[in-house]
Amino acid sequence: MGSVDTEPQRLLCWTVCAYRKPGMDEKEYHKYMSEVHAPLVKDLMVKYGMIQWSMTHNTSSTKSLMAEIAGPQFNNFADYDCIVTAVFPDVQNFVRMKADPFYKERVMPDHENFADTKRSRMSVGWIENHIMDGKAVD
Repeated sequence: MGSVDTEPQRLLCWTVCAYRKPGMDEKEYHKYMSEVHAPLVKDLMVKYGMIQWSMTHNTSSTKSLMAEIAGPQFNNFADYDCIVTAVFPDVQNFVRMKADPFYKERVMPDHENFADTKRSRMSVGWIENHIMDGKAVD
């Protein structure tokens, strides 16, 4: 199975450091991701046990905010267009979703409409929360 270990189950997070398709501007990218791709895939993700799915859009205006945070340890600014995360209990949730005919026929090819799949990078890791709902947690 795809669990991390035998201790209490940790949730997994798939993270994509995403770049938009060459020639697509930021507004087009955000609009496509939010108004076309998200409605296309979100019900499928729920069907296969995804607990959370979110996009953090890294636009020119938000990238400029990094100047306020910059400092000796905060100078390597990311140039990704979006960070996409999906949270699930077991990697098999994701594996089963990718095997679904709807994913293969509609979702997978849709990525080519907005994503630079050659530059984008992804990972899977387990989640460890230290602050939730504005409160420190153990």
